[in-house]
Amino acid sequence: MSGPVVEESERHAIGASIPKIDARDRVRGSPRFPTDLLMEGMLHGRALRSPHPHARILGIDTSAAEAAPGVRAVLTARDVPFNRFGAVVPDIPVLAEDVVRYVGEPVALVAAETEEDAERALELIRVEYEPLPAVTSVEEALRPSAPRLHPDGNVAGRIRAAVGDPHRALEEAVVVEGIYRTQFQKHMYMELEGGIAWIDEGTLHVVVGGQNPYRDRIQIARALGIPQEDVRVVSYPVGGAFGGKDEVTVQIHLALLARRTGRPVRMEWSREESGAAGYHRMAYEIEVRTGATREGVLVANVARIFGDNGAYRSFGPTMMELAVEAINGPYRIPNYDVEGVLVYTNNGISSAMRGFGAPEANFAIESQMNRLAEELGMDRLEIRLINAPEPGEPGPYGVPVEQVPALQELLDSVHLTRTSRGDGWVRRGIGVALGMKSIGYGAIPDYPVAAVEVDPRSRKVRAYISIPDYGQGVATGCAQVVAESMQLPVESVEVVDADTSASPDTGGSSASRGIYAAGNALISASRAALNRLSLEAAALLGAQSQHVRYSRGKFYAVEGLQEGRSVDLFEAAAHMASRGSAPRFEATFEVPRVDRPLAGARELPHMIYSFALAVAEVDVDLLTAVARARSVRTVVDAGVIVNHTVASMQVEGAVLQGIGMALTEELSYKNGVPQNVDFTTYIVPTAADSPELDVEFIEIYEESGPYGAKGVGEVGIVPVAAAVADAIADATGVRPTELPINPERLSRLLADGGVLPGRLSKILKGN
Repeated sequence: MSGPVVEESERHAIGASIPKIDARDRVRGSPRFPTDLLMEGMLHGRALRSPHPHARILGIDTSAAEAAPGVRAVLTARDVPFNRFGAVVPDIPVLAEDVVRYVGEPVALVAAETEEDAERALELIRVEYEPLPAVTSVEEALRPSAPRLHPDGNVAGRIRAAVGDPHRALEEAVVVEGIYRTQFQKHMYMELEGGIAWIDEGTLHVVVGGQNPYRDRIQIARALGIPQEDVRVVSYPVGGAFGGKDEVTVQIHLALLARRTGRPVRMEWSREESGAAGYHRMAYEIEVRTGATREGVLVANVARIFGDNGAYRSFGPTMMELAVEAINGPYRIPNYDVEGVLVYTNNGISSAMRGFGAPEANFAIESQMNRLAEELGMDRLEIRLINAPEPGEPGPYGVPVEQVPALQELLDSVHLTRTSRGDGWVRRGIGVALGMKSIGYGAIPDYPVAAVEVDPRSRKVRAYISIPDYGQGVATGCAQVVAESMQLPVESVEVVDADTSASPDTGGSSASRGIYAAGNALISASRAALNRLSLEAAALLGAQSQHVRYSRGKFYAVEGLQEGRSVDLFEAAAHMASRGSAPRFEATFEVPRVDRPLAGARELPHMIYSFALAVAEVDVDLLTAVARARSVRTVVDAGVIVNHTVASMQVEGAVLQGIGMALTEELSYKNGVPQNVDFTTYIVPTAADSPELDVEFIEIYEESGPYGAKGVGEVGIVPVAAAVADAIADATGVRPTELPINPERLSRLLADGGVLPGRLSKILKGN
């Protein structure tokens, strides 16, 4: 069906730095987050969790708990129709059956009248455990004599990508090699895992802080053995996620308890519970050998990446794929051999966190690039420029890199000035790193659906998406896209977000795909709306449809007897509604992907990337071995920026998380037991630790993106740790290879590197 000619107008919404559409409400504290919700007659849910990292369950006695005052339900694994969940592979028990595999694994559920009743009931449940040897490191897990954590062994997955003859190429190259280690990092969001569930007229309602309501609905329905149509999931607003709520947390537990009791059930984890039982960033050990010619041209890269997946897979396979993808960087490398090995341990569950494998691999490859520059006596930016692919040239995994101009502009936009290291106790250095982050799910089919509704009563256009906004501003960006598409003020657009009973399946909020996926689908839905409503306008105007034009919220007759007359968008919608047709329009966007994924992979390769260059200025106090970031300049290519203020906030937040990853944050395990699960012992950067932040955007139009946009939510964190480590090397002459670079690690590094006076070095070495 042909639609009206939409008259071109200057961009008015795309690129506008408007406040987030929910900013005023959030500042006032008026939004009700899932953990804020209370209902009359609700029960309180709690989970009994394993105190052991690895143990056999010999028996569970719930009789005393079931008889306790106020207790309305006690559930164990035998009460779960399908006792598994998992976003990639359903291998995680909803409740442990015969074995527990990490501290915090849920064993039983309780619903009671008060929180105190629920806590007392947990104390009355008797679980007989037989402790088993814990596997607490990748090295230990791979030993032939190691306890088998799963029937198929301790290797959760492998992936390998190889081209050319890298080992021969390295024989004739200048080679640097290193072993790089990254840590478990917690999300530490403000709103903890939680929500509320109830049943109304046969529908199970689950309101929960999550990142993918439709996938949550699938997993809830599957676990309970009920049709998906009988489940409604709402995931908005959410008080922070960063990937930690992309996998199921309380959703199935809430659903089970609400269905068993027939009453509303509320559940919210404590901070300590979240720290122990919640997900965390995967820890990696990466062995890399990288070679270049004397002129700085990369010839080969050989890497083995070991990932500590913890007890179950969750997103582990796809996280490893993205690490494998990122270990070659955005560079032209003719020969490579990269292997990723995913390993089970008893260290909690590793799952999605901002960057999804890219920051960890980037720490390794960018450290290698800086070491090569040092070895060859080259400028650190120049060696990167030399190895950036030409436009359209195949990248490391065979996909033409169309976004290369952005790489060249990023590198040309910065000039490094060598700072004096100084001869006092405080040394200063400047570090650099280049990072890339893929957009979307790569080779996995992705068909996001969105809808727009033109409401004549409120004179608003509603945009319907299922992607939750947990602070990243995707709802604001989508409102701007619809406003641009329909040539309306942004104030005329409302976003209905993340409710499976109202919004179509746009997919989840992950993989930097929010504005890309939803924006493209909303543009198509907006065009469908204008096409259909132009016919209503033509009828009202008494004009032929081909003589109708649309501009700035109005349809105009441009020929015939009615020339010059107009009706507005909402009058046309009212005419449609009066004849019994709802003026709501859905559209699907088919995300571009490669025809064939890499052998053994699900996602690789991707076709679209965002890029970021980070330049960090760091002070190192040699006496206290404290490194402090003074400034971080980040230059980002994320296509056309829909909202500069929101995008800058995203990059700044990502940089601060990257500084935490670089210098302070680490979830520590001792014999499989987490040691620091709250804010008193897990150290995140505060406002006092924030350096001067400078964010710049290079806007290169992405042909496949909505108005040229790409994702910006993750790329900002990718190069930060590598840039901070390089600045420390610049300041001290010794290069960190393990994160975080905390005082304990840095003091030993300085001592081993001979940076400190001899007597102090001996003390730090323990001599």
